[in-house]
Amino acid sequence: MEEHLFRRSLQAAVLILMAALSVVLCGQQPVAIASATIKVLPIDPSSRTVLMGGDASLKGNLKEQWPGQAARFWVYNWTSSEDAMTWTVRAPKAGNYSVALLILNCGKILINCTLPSPPAVKVEVAGASNRLTETVAYRKASMTNEWVTDELPGTLHLPAGESKITVRALANPGEAFNLALFSLELTQPKIKKQMDERAAKVRSPTAWMVDAKYGLMFTWTAASQPRTGPQKSYEQAVNDFDVNAFADMVQGTGAGFIVFATSWSTYYFPAPLQTIERVVPGHTTQRDLIRELADALNARGIKLMIYYHAGRAQADWWSGPVAQTMDRADYFNEWESTIREIGLRYGDKLAGFWFDDGTTFYYTLQAPWEEMTAAVKAGYPARVVGYNSWILPKATDFQDFACGEGGFADRLVDDPELPVGGNGIFLSGPQKGLQATLTTTMEPGNWGHVTPNTPVPPPQYSADQMIGYLKTAMARKLVPVINLEVYQDGSAAPATIEEFKAIKSAIEPTMR
Repeated sequence: MEEHLFRRSLQAAVLILMAALSVVLCGQQPVAIASATIKVLPIDPSSRTVLMGGDASLKGNLKEQWPGQAARFWVYNWTSSEDAMTWTVRAPKAGNYSVALLILNCGKILINCTLPSPPAVKVEVAGASNRLTETVAYRKASMTNEWVTDELPGTLHLPAGESKITVRALANPGEAFNLALFSLELTQPKIKKQMDERAAKVRSPTAWMVDAKYGLMFTWTAASQPRTGPQKSYEQAVNDFDVNAFADMVQGTGAGFIVFATSWSTYYFPAPLQTIERVVPGHTTQRDLIRELADALNARGIKLMIYYHAGRAQADWWSGPVAQTMDRADYFNEWESTIREIGLRYGDKLAGFWFDDGTTFYYTLQAPWEEMTAAVKAGYPARVVGYNSWILPKATDFQDFACGEGGFADRLVDDPELPVGGNGIFLSGPQKGLQATLTTTMEPGNWGHVTPNTPVPPPQYSADQMIGYLKTAMARKLVPVINLEVYQDGSAAPATIEEFKAIKSAIEPTMR
């Protein structure tokens, strides 16, 4: 879940470590100059190349949002024709490239981006020998927020060797506008077509998610706290977890599937996985809690998915001897090995993966999406996968569903991207082609129960509100995934469970 309060409280020392490792993983060689760092970014003619806004040389008043973290964000304060971003790139041979901008024309307060009535703004992308232009219009609130992937007409020619690419706004002096740029993508047209065709072939069916009407997420990790008293060790908490009581609780809510989050804010896994144990010894368990959960849930007609994050917020993982020697290729090979082991271990007992940091982390490292998704589907080709893009456009087409992190008010709007009576697949927009889901919290505050000696707060929505939200979502075949805080013993707050009894009673008749 992108930018949780827990993550925002990471110590500065960890963030510095993450930033250093991010440079190593990207395989970029920084060259120090007076007051900035210029990166010569390699162009890959055989795939998509991502140029992050923060990797450009920034001219004018441009600023990078939350710099110095392993996760990457956007460049903002783009309000003048004098503002410009310039990347230095190196292509192995000359070629023509399609250009796409992950861009926002600001229409409301979003971090540091606000303007009452945003105008359309013409943007120029200039290379060594030609330039492209695109008018970036304001995009009002939608199912997928205001960010867009804007594909420019024509192609940009890149010569062999080093050259520069500059992006700026073609605005009149004094003209008011406010843009933000996350990245610029370069892909040769033939390669893009081939990638799109291969992505479509590995798409898994998501009708079972729609049929479930809604799912639940449980953020149960090594950071989870009991209602009162001292926290158990992770191994002991796993050993004491009452699988049947948990599965009965889930069944009583009416949810058709769950997403079980084992690694949010920490990097542990409740099963004896060799790959994780090799990288970070002591972060697995002898009891295979995931297999037991899958069996208990499947026996009740409930599917199991796993939430997984990259380990970037876990200092023990990154400082381990394996991680210290990793370059980008090693990192993704290790990632694929871990996910493949999980998939082969559980086969069709595991219905899907929900991966965090899809756009703000994996994407920024030029992730090998096709290979990653092949690892995800190992042992069960129908397994679904989503790479969380938070408020940003999708990271890749090599996935099945859009994670849709946000509140009900953010996502339940009338929008032609996901019409009433449709099949739940986005028809257009930055998540086009993916199954629509919505991931949000039932209780206010955090995703996991990580504060000692405190109760889970009461639900932030009444039963009537939730019933209305779910019915609105069902009309569009949008699938809500609702996070419930749980204590270290796996139990949820009684008030939340009581509310779900009313929700189940109201929704069940519509499922027959």
